[in-house]
Amino acid sequence: MPKKIFESIYHDLKDKIQQGTYSYQELLPTEGELTEMYDCSRNTIRRAISELADDGYVQPMHGRGVRVIWQKENHRAQGLLEGTESFQEYAKRNGFVPSTEVISFDEITCSPGLAQRSGFAKGIKLIRVVRVRSLDGIARQVDTGYFLASAVPGLTPEYATESVYGYLEHNLGMHILTSRRRITVQLATDLDRQNMDLGPYNCVAVVESQSYNSKGVMFEYTQVHHHPDTFSFISVSRR
Repeated sequence: MPKKIFESIYHDLKDKIQQGTYSYQELLPTEGELTEMYDCSRNTIRRAISELADDGYVQPMHGRGVRVIWQKENHRAQGLLEGTESFQEYAKRNGFVPSTEVISFDEITCSPGLAQRSGFAKGIKLIRVVRVRSLDGIARQVDTGYFLASAVPGLTPEYATESVYGYLEHNLGMHILTSRRRITVQLATDLDRQNMDLGPYNCVAVVESQSYNSKGVMFEYTQVHHHPDTFSFISVSRR
């Protein structure tokens, strides 16, 4: 089965669900109608539907069709624990206007402490990028990323302002495959308080990510500190 065909159908159906073309509790077109719409095989449609079900967008019902179960949360940005998406993609999916300010960009040597925390080898060269991420003009994230220097040649603050993942995929041809995440709640740091209006909160949600490319190389370790007002991750479980 051509992977790019089912992926294209998956993304198109997901976009239509998120935009309300297929609303909550509505049935998707039948399998036969979808094969005609996308000019593809039934197996390709089934693969796309299976991926949507795994991600919590639809619920296939034997003999009855496929029902939309995804609901938009208007008060919070929401994201699945599965998947690897950029901040730009995250903002677009939730209907926000994104902006990024790079406040620090330098090359460092991985210290023993950072090696233990990140999984990078001690002594290797890393590019450290600290960014403040805003949604609709309000700072909502402080993002500290460490990138394997040998894996990101030519990375600049300008590219980091736009999208590091965009640069890696489109300029370097990297295939970003897997991200392992750990989520905790921690006391806000001075950097958090300097760059985000936390109001009554004294803590932030911290998402630590280790990202791997298609060669199995860990090219990124990132800590993203999220403002509590806009942090909401959803995990989908299937029995």
